[in-house]
Amino acid sequence: MSTNELNAFLNSFQKPANYDRDAWENLIAHSKEIWNAYLNGNTWEQAIDITCKESYLMLVDTNGKLVINNDSLLNYVQNEHTRAWRSKLEDIALRAIREKRYKRAEQYFGKAIKVDGKHALNYYRRALVSMKLLNNKSALADLNKAIELQPENENLYLKRAQVYRLLDVDFKAMSDLNKAIKLNSNCAEAYEVRGKFRLSLGDRAGAKMDLNRSFEIINSRKTGPSEQYGAKAA
Repeated sequence: MSTNELNAFLNSFQKPANYDRDAWENLIAHSKEIWNAYLNGNTWEQAIDITCKESYLMLVDTNGKLVINNDSLLNYVQNEHTRAWRSKLEDIALRAIREKRYKRAEQYFGKAIKVDGKHALNYYRRALVSMKLLNNKSALADLNKAIELQPENENLYLKRAQVYRLLDVDFKAMSDLNKAIKLNSNCAEAYEVRGKFRLSLGDRAGAKMDLNRSFEIINSRKTGPSEQYGAKAA
């Protein structure tokens, strides 16, 4: 491959939206160095950082073979395969939810979790399905795992508080609501849920304070609960 051909090949890739111009030009320059080492028969000893699909494809020749053997490249392929397979299983599970086939959804979220056990969203999704099936203890176990993976996500505590209330463990429900508010003091939903909970416990003063705070936040920011995670998502 000539210098002009190599330049044309590397510049044929589209810059990802999350890359600025300098980062993209550095990536192309780095890939060119690796290619030159390969073309000159030299071994590439430096680290390779595969941060996007393009950074991988730039090191694949016209026959579909990598021009260098490196753990980062192998890990990228493995991770991409994992994400693709997990995505297929998630699609089946989400379609099952739309069809109200909750047992099937629960099963396929379980398969997705086996493929990638570090994806908190699927534990959360399976918890929602378990709640639909009235399997609140299973939902609690999944929410515990989701929180272990994403301990700073206030919406997970909101949903777990809901499950604790269903299981009549009110002190843990209140603890989770307090935790959600501690993590995000501007979460209107957390104040609303805690206010209604306080009202059910006879704490009218506390309930009024929380409900007023929720109203203030909504009025000032005009925001609602997260689309991805939300205590009312079930």
